[in-house]
Parts: sequence; structure tokens; C-alpha cells
Amino acid sequence: MFDLQGYEVSILNGAWLTVQVAVLSLLLAMVLGMLGALAKLSRSRIAKAVATVYTTIIRGIPDLVLMMLIFFGGQILLNNSYMALMSG
Repeated sequence: MFDLQGYEVSILNGAWLTVQVAVLSLLLAMVLGMLGALAKLSRSRIAKAVATVYTTIIRGIPDLVLMMLIFFGGQILLNNSYMALMSG
């Protein structure tokens, strides 16, 4: 089938990096979610309005569109034209 001999270290390094990215993403999402929840429960009308507008917009856009916007928009912001080639 596939000969993976000699690639064990690379595969394990990639798996470890994937776990690190997943944990950091989870922590960032939790922090942002808590800030949004606190803003929605806040007495400040401005904070509540900003949180409501944000959640309405984010819930209204499909997940795949958001992922593409973040990927390609981040590529434009970082000005790295080789990012798509490396990820593909």
C-alpha cells in the first residue's frame, strides 16, 4: 500500500503541531466567546449593540464562506502569495 518508513518523525511532528493549533484555537475562541457574552449581558447599550450586530452578522454568513474569507483575506493582509500553494 503506502510506504511510510522513514516519515514517522515528520508525521508525529505534524500531529503534535495540529494538536497545538487546535488547543490554541480553542482557547482563543473561548476568550472571544466570553468577551462577546459579557458584552451582551453588559449594562452598556453600546457594548450590547456591538455584540448583537457582531453575532447577527456572523450567524448570517455560512461557515464555509467565513473560512474562505479568513483564509484568502488573511493571505491578502499578510501579503503572502505563496500561502495557497503551500496549503494545497
